Amino acid sequence: MTGTAFPEAPGRRDHAADPVAANDIAHTEAWRRARRRVRMQRGWFIHATVYAIVIGALWVAWSIGLHAPRFAWPMPPTLGWGLGLAIHGLVVLARSSGFANDWERRRIEAYVREELGPHGVSGK
Repeated sequence: MTGTAFPEAPGRRDHAADPVAANDIAHTEAWRRARRRVRMQRGWFIHATVYAIVIGALWVAWSIGLHAPRFAWPMPPTLGWGLGLAIHGLVVLARSSGFANDWERRRIEAYVREELGPHGVSGK
């Protein structure tokens, strides 16, 4: 183990003979994945909060305006930024659901099987 709070990365030493070290690695990797998911969600909540404050202020400014044509000038930023916020939310949802990670893992395993062939030995 290095001087950090995290165990060494897999592959740096033989963890097969040391189940405690292998468990530490699995726990650390799970913790890192969970931390990443929480940070993605926090990023979306911050984005949504800033959106609500700024767009709300634009609509308040428009509503107290005394100009003759009542064109709703806050509408384009509301819709444009709202679309960006929705896309951001869908990305966070997709990544947090685990579907993308499961799909990626299955594709990697399929390519490894394809590379190694039916007997588990590389044909190249």
